[in-house]
Amino acid sequence: MRSYLSISWVIGALAILSLIAVACGAAAPEVIVEEKVVVEEKIVEVEKEVLKEVEKTVFQEVVVTATPIPVDPAEQVTAKVDRVIYAFGEVIETNRNWTVGRPSYYQFDPWAETLLDLEATTNARIPRIATSWESNEDASSWTFHLQEGIPFHDGYGELTSADVKASLELHQTDEATSSFKQFLKELKAGDDGVTVIDDHTITFNMEGSTTLWPAMASRGFGGGEFLILSKKQIDEGVESFDEKPLGTGPYEYGGRDTGEGIWFELSDEGDHWRGERPDFKEIEIKWVREDATRLAMLLVGESHISSLSRELQFEAMKRGMITLEAQVPTNYLTLFLGGMYFSDGDPDYDPTVPWVSPDKGLLIRQAMNKAIDRDELIDFILKGAGMTMYNTAFHPTLEGYNPEWEEKWDDMYGFDPDAAKALMAEAGYSPDNPMEFTIWNYVSSDEPETAVMVEALINYWQPIGIDLKIVDSEWGTVRSAYREKNDMIKEGGWGNVITMRSVVDRVRAWAYPNGTGRNYESDAINEAWAGIAETTDPDEIDRLVQQVGDDRFDNFADIPFFWFALQVTANPEVIESWTFPGTASSKTSHWNNLKAAR
Repeated sequence: MRSYLSISWVIGALAILSLIAVACGAAAPEVIVEEKVVVEEKIVEVEKEVLKEVEKTVFQEVVVTATPIPVDPAEQVTAKVDRVIYAFGEVIETNRNWTVGRPSYYQFDPWAETLLDLEATTNARIPRIATSWESNEDASSWTFHLQEGIPFHDGYGELTSADVKASLELHQTDEATSSFKQFLKELKAGDDGVTVIDDHTITFNMEGSTTLWPAMASRGFGGGEFLILSKKQIDEGVESFDEKPLGTGPYEYGGRDTGEGIWFELSDEGDHWRGERPDFKEIEIKWVREDATRLAMLLVGESHISSLSRELQFEAMKRGMITLEAQVPTNYLTLFLGGMYFSDGDPDYDPTVPWVSPDKGLLIRQAMNKAIDRDELIDFILKGAGMTMYNTAFHPTLEGYNPEWEEKWDDMYGFDPDAAKALMAEAGYSPDNPMEFTIWNYVSSDEPETAVMVEALINYWQPIGIDLKIVDSEWGTVRSAYREKNDMIKEGGWGNVITMRSVVDRVRAWAYPNGTGRNYESDAINEAWAGIAETTDPDEIDRLVQQVGDDRFDNFADIPFFWFALQVTANPEVIESWTFPGTASSKTSHWNNLKAAR
């Protein structure tokens, strides 16, 4: 098989490394490329098994306590620095969590909490603010029981059901743009939607059945936006959040320098209400867009943790740094295609979009998939530490997975550039008469895989007759475009790193008439979702979700790439370990688990 990557990748790596030397300045350690070859070592040699997490209807209390075992003082270490610094890419800077989604969750995770949490090693849903939860018989109402005695920062009182209700209502305001807001459209109107039973019991009432509430209430859902905030502060005016938002997390909001970064400080109360005692007194997150600059900062000690591309991770490791990996390889990379609206009578369907057209669209979409050598990309981008994703969001351990997709894969999606070229020719395109396709490429520093994947597609697609244009854009712009189904999206597509939670959750977002993604719609999928809304039978849900997957697979709804685990790079002189699941919106999280070097 022909490889399209070798020369371009070496040149790209050399260019990046030259930038590192400039970023470091005269005082920085010299970064030298001694050989003009791509290093073939693997960061991760063994894939971890992804544990199954299936959202099913729950008719009884799931758990009984939210209070973990306190930290043993003997295990506490004295950190070598008071403030640990993490170099990360740019975000939409705000303290108003209801106005943004991922990747801006970093701004909130240390100081605010959700009703449910994700266990750091297994990705299982566990108590956080809520101690237990249950649904009614048809899963249209979900009740959460809250831990008593949880204090808000700065003496703002004890957390109660009223705070939960007020926090949810922020996502129903005109200002709200969070992913969570989209799911609240199915909440009953007014006071019928939320019932405060007592100070520590609250019920959410939906128009129909849903198994999503545990996910919606969990850390990491759609960016983790349903944070529980103080009603007292909300009533004082949301403007107060701009100065200092108040939560219940182990850290308090410290402040921010707009365009530079944000920092957090351990709560004045000392030990957290759950018994957590983080090793570091302060956390600072610096916004640094350039990958090479983040490496330079790590090497000269201006940061202690950095989000880096796999190439620069190797350079950092050669200079004594370590790689910290998420416990569960649940991130996945997909290229979504714009304009894929095949529902009967959909006003946004545009047959003039080449990959959407009824006579040649299927040919083009298959060609786009078959032109890509995913094994080569896994080896290069992930250094072998990944696995092929046969259908976007569908992992073998989750509901709705169809093993037949693997059997059909080679014939339908498998790498075959000659077949891809022939399919494009049948559709009327060639290298001399290429189809134009734009990728709206938003840059996120802890999603380096997206940018590398996008660049690789030039080498794969140009020989088969696709003229690829890459346009850097902001995440907010891209998100608004696909939610609004505007004409910009019909010009091409966008790459995205997403995390595995429930397939019902993820596919609902990306293949549902009222979903947050709206990248692919069809009558078959609409029919399946209508059935899912009417049943609480796990077997029937599994069958219908598989129906969704079959439709997406057979029609080449998007371009799936691979599953992998999130990684960051750290200085071992300061950081010993960091245990996080990798599923809090595809980001690092669980800052209380960041351990100082001994």
